[in-house]
Amino acid sequence: MKKICLLCLALALAFSAAYAQQGQGLSFAGIPIAGTAGEFSDALAGAGFEICGENDSGVLLKGPFCGINCTVLVKYRPEDKSVRGVDAMCPIRSDWKLCKSEYIALQKELTAQYGRPKKIEKFDHPFREGDGCELRHLNMGLCKWLSDYVCPGGSVTLRIQPVIVNNGQVTVSFEL
Repeated sequence: MKKICLLCLALALAFSAAYAQQGQGLSFAGIPIAGTAGEFSDALAGAGFEICGENDSGVLLKGPFCGINCTVLVKYRPEDKSVRGVDAMCPIRSDWKLCKSEYIALQKELTAQYGRPKKIEKFDHPFREGDGCELRHLNMGLCKWLSDYVCPGGSVTLRIQPVIVNNGQVTVSFEL
């Protein structure tokens, strides 16, 4: 009987820990993504981000995300200015190896926080990594590097996306 009670207690603790983790929802730089764009942006400013301004898309900030200086866009609903998501954009790179190393570093951090992602990391045949034309392939839509995390309260998408001609940029999008 004692063993059954201990087993039930262990199961209850495991379920309550899992439930508590689900209740946390998404966070960015350790700050829960919630409230108004102003409140969330002020919280980011208190964590070392610099508010740069606002446009039709949201509030722009600059600061460190997982050790990389990023431009951050806090997206909000126009009707009440409540936060609907956050995009972190790494610097534009003209070197595939830099793009890929940032992608892998962020993937490691996000996987530790949100679990294993659904990934697509490939070059279309006959193109391949290592031919020196990776960013050209990216810009032509001939390769795709994407990790999707389904999380309680939203999703997180990490990708290498084409920018300008023969340049790439790693972005992380948090969507509520």
